[in-house]
Formats: sequence, structure tokens, C-alpha cells
Amino acid sequence: MAAWRSPANRQLLERMLAALEQRHPSIPESEIVAAESLSLNWPNLKTCLAESLGCDDETRCQSMMRELAATDTPFMLFSYQFGTLRNQLLKLALEDGAIADAQQVMALFEEMEENFAAVYLEIFLNRLGTRNHLRLSHIRALNDKNLLSYFESHLEWMAALIEATRARDPLQMPELNPNHCQFGRWLNDEGARLIRDNSHIAEIRELHEAMHHIIAEIDELIVQPRASGPVYAILKKAETYSLELGNEISLLNSIVIMSVYSKDTLTGFLSRRFLDRVLANQMEIAKATESAFSVIMFDIDHFKDLNDRYGHQTGDLALEHLAGIVRDTLRQSDLIFRYGGEEFLLVCPSTRQAQARLLAEKLRLRIEACPVPHDPPLPLSASFGVSEVAPASYEIVDTRLVHEVIAACDGKLYAAKRGGRNRVV
Repeated sequence: MAAWRSPANRQLLERMLAALEQRHPSIPESEIVAAESLSLNWPNLKTCLAESLGCDDETRCQSMMRELAATDTPFMLFSYQFGTLRNQLLKLALEDGAIADAQQVMALFEEMEENFAAVYLEIFLNRLGTRNHLRLSHIRALNDKNLLSYFESHLEWMAALIEATRARDPLQMPELNPNHCQFGRWLNDEGARLIRDNSHIAEIRELHEAMHHIIAEIDELIVQPRASGPVYAILKKAETYSLELGNEISLLNSIVIMSVYSKDTLTGFLSRRFLDRVLANQMEIAKATESAFSVIMFDIDHFKDLNDRYGHQTGDLALEHLAGIVRDTLRQSDLIFRYGGEEFLLVCPSTRQAQARLLAEKLRLRIEACPVPHDPPLPLSASFGVSEVAPASYEIVDTRLVHEVIAACDGKLYAAKRGGRNRVV
């Protein structure tokens, strides 16, 4: 660390740290803050810094920074505690009237913080590069990419950004204009025609433009000598935007699937023969976007009795009636399959289990409240099983895993039926 290479600077810091230890041997009550790690309390940083100065080993504090970064301790938390230590030394110098010492401490701490931030940035870039590569691999593994080819191009754009930042080279930066990158061109042309909800497309454009705006800040910062901290913070935000964009594209992709895949003629729902492929794709998408999704399986209670008593024509009428209720309840991006005669499977992208249970309960209540038009009207009810598929719960997507997901949800459906039907499990 350049600041420690000067004997005079090292001696100044050693002397002031020793004086601070003598005057404040314990942490003042007002300085005890809620830190995630004891190593982040400013007195502990003081001890680490003093020991490093004493043995002329600048890597000791850098090792601590690597350990903090590896445990995902926020750099802001470190920066706050490091700033508290700096302020204690400044206060000490000013109490003694040593204005020159105070000025030198300010300069040294600025340089040290930049060095520590550079360690954080290096580790984050390595991790981000790995995560981005894995996301790309999951998208490239899809059988049918459809709109997700635009997420693939976005992830390639992110890869270029990571390398440009690592090299601190503005010439390697990807396209900064949100209207000229591949996703931006699609969004303003075909995407605008696909997304009929003006408020929705406005939200996606705002998200996309916001990401490009902060990346333009990185383009200006990477040539600055002390910019590691801000660049690190911006990249973390950019990754969040990237995942949100991926999630939006995956939802739009589901709308495309519902519009182009062949349907069951009676209900208009997707045919079961596409289920394995669509579910496998959804599991890859969940890994790429780090977003859980849910599966809901449901069927009509006592449907065989209805068929036997009123005939198959009335049974078909009941299925068409239920299909209308389901279509009126679901989001455009939800994928609904006719799984069996009176059994259905719903794939809900970017939906956690609690949200999926609420959706299932909403469907259950609407089905119960809307009898089949008939003379007399025929009451209907349905039983539901709900399962969440978390991307962290699996690594490789294969046919066996897809069937396990379906079987788990099917088991919950049968638990609902054993529990008395007309319920959500």
C-alpha cells in the first residue's frame, strides 16, 4: 500500500494509534454500533492497522478485507467503521493543535480506503463474472429461447462490462446508449408491439435506461485514480437491474409461449406434451434470474360423478366454464396446461409459495362461487396442491428433476383431496 511505503507516514500513524490507545483503551459507549462482525468495530481496525504498521506487512489488512468481502459483509459497513477510526485520530490531532498531522491523516486514510475498496472491487468482479457466466450457461441450455435470446445478448453485454471494468479501459465498454444495444432496439420495435400494456413497457424502459445511466457513470469513473468504492457500488446496483430485466424478459417469454404453442381444443390451455420442455426451461430461467417460481396442480372435485349423472357433454361444459374462470384470474405470464381429463397444472414464473397459495385460494373461491350454467346450475369445487421451485435447490436440470417437481406438486394435490377436497395444500 503506497501510503505505508513512506517511513514518515508509518511513524505518524504508529504514534497516533498508540496515543489513541492510551487515551481510549476501551470503546466509548456511544461508539458501540450494531456491526455484523466484531472485526469491524473501529478499535479492532485500529489494532489490525497498528499490527500491520509494526511488522511492515501491508497485506495483513488486505487479507482482512478479502475475508470480509468473501463473507459478503457490506463495504459500506467497513467504510463507516474505518471513517470512525479516522475521525478519532483527527479529533486527537486537533485537540493537540497538530493541524499538519490532521491533514496528513486525512490524505493517508483516503488512500488506504481506496486500496481497501480496490480489494473489494476485485473480488466482486470475479464473483460477478462467475455468476454472469452461469446465468449465460442456463439461458444457452434452453431448448426454446424465444424472447430469452435478448436476455442472452444482455448477459453478453454484462460480460463485456465486467471485462472493461476489470481492465479499467473505457474503450472496452459495451454500448452505453439504451436505444442502440440489442435489447434496446428490440424493446423499441418488436417489444413495443408485444407489450400492449403501456404502463408495463414504460416500467421496462425505465429499468433498462436506469441501468445504462449508471453504467455510463462507470465509464467516466474507471479512469479516475480513486474510484473503486463508487464503481463497486454501481456494479452491485447494475447486477440488480440485470436480474430484474431478465425476470421481465422471462415473463414476456411466457406470454409468447401461451400465444404460439398448440392448445387443447376444449379448454384452450397448453397441451400436456409441452409440459416437460416448458418446465425444464422455466427451471433454467429460474437459475439464470435467481428467481423462484411455483407450480400449482388442481382438479375438479367429483368430476366422474358429474359425468356419470349428467353426461360427457355437460362434463365438457363444466371444463369450458372452469377454463373461463381460470383465464380471467391468471396473469398473462402464467402458463396453464391441461394435465389430464379434469386435472390442470399451472406454472407461475417469479412467484413464491405464499403468493402461489393466495392465487390458488383465489381460484378455489371463484370456482366455488360460480356454478356451471345449467338447469339447475351445477356447483363446482376444486382441490389444489402448491409447490415452490427454488433455484438454489438444484444444480442440473434434467428429465428426472422435472418429474420430481411434478410428483411433489401432485402429492400435495392428493393431500388436499384426502383432507376433504375443495382446499389448498
